[in-house]
Amino acid sequence: MSPLKRLELLGRRFLTWSTASLLGAPRRKVDLSEQPRILVVRLDERVGNLVLLTPLLTTLTERFPGAVVEVLGYAKTRALLEHHPAVSAVHAFDKRSLFSSHGPLGIFGFLRARAFDLVIDASNPTDPSFTQALITRFAGARYSVGPAQGAFERLYTSPVAISNEGHEIDLRLQLARDLPGGPTLTHAPTLGSQGEPSSTVRQFVKALPTFVVLNLGARIKEKWLAPETYAELAEAVMKRGFACVLTWGPVEKALATQTLQRTPGAKLAPPTNLADLAYVLRNAKAVVTCDTGPMHIAVAVGTPTCAIFVSTDPARYGYDSPPHRAVESRDPAWRVRVFAWLETL
Repeated sequence: MSPLKRLELLGRRFLTWSTASLLGAPRRKVDLSEQPRILVVRLDERVGNLVLLTPLLTTLTERFPGAVVEVLGYAKTRALLEHHPAVSAVHAFDKRSLFSSHGPLGIFGFLRARAFDLVIDASNPTDPSFTQALITRFAGARYSVGPAQGAFERLYTSPVAISNEGHEIDLRLQLARDLPGGPTLTHAPTLGSQGEPSSTVRQFVKALPTFVVLNLGARIKEKWLAPETYAELAEAVMKRGFACVLTWGPVEKALATQTLQRTPGAKLAPPTNLADLAYVLRNAKAVVTCDTGPMHIAVAVGTPTCAIFVSTDPARYGYDSPPHRAVESRDPAWRVRVFAWLETL
């Protein structure tokens, strides 16, 4: 860790400790009505992390069938979750608009006016966000839930000790552990409607025979496979009688070109936004991908997905129950496992 990062971490810890010491929340056992108003706070723009939040949202509506469940996130959160069946509304926090109702100073008044009964801080439980904890503390709800992590636990009325073991979904579901209403069930991620795809993407999909998506790259390059490996996977898909569609994002454009040069029989998808990508993945026979946002979207829309983990832990982020498969590229037999999974389609 660089000296600057270490200083930043120490500063954040001191700020959290001093705020918790002076303005900590009184402890209360959560006791909600049958139709509570609940806010879930998740300030994260990463698509995968937002999809991983959806089992918690579903659990809340199952525990409290008459509940109003709202989410506070960023603009991308609204695009991804505003039509989710468990979500009544999504509010976009704008950290650059200091004095607006959704900015750092105005957000507290805005949330208090909405009269929430419970606010849940759904940030990373092993490395909580001070901003999220502060919003949760002063949103005006009688009850607040968040991770019992260091000084952070004093900022919630009902902190929850969260194990660092298990899947990311299970870590978030632990936040509902002490709420009334029954056991917490593990759910698969889900998505609501992402809107209509572009006419270009719709026509592209319509013209295809049965196809498998090979999603290229990831936001973090350490998660990528080499172009020749992607080409090998594309050939394996086509060998089994499927068309192979290469999906890509702005940072993977060069990777897509290099892969297509090695396997010209594959089909390069047009540029996609979130609605386009969800449409392509939903209409695919299956998806092969690395650990990235589209992996979570593919699982959420119900498409069989095989994920190849290069630098992250499949037990923490992957899906390895049928029809899905997760393999590690460090495993010498990972190709055999992927090819065997393709045979099951």
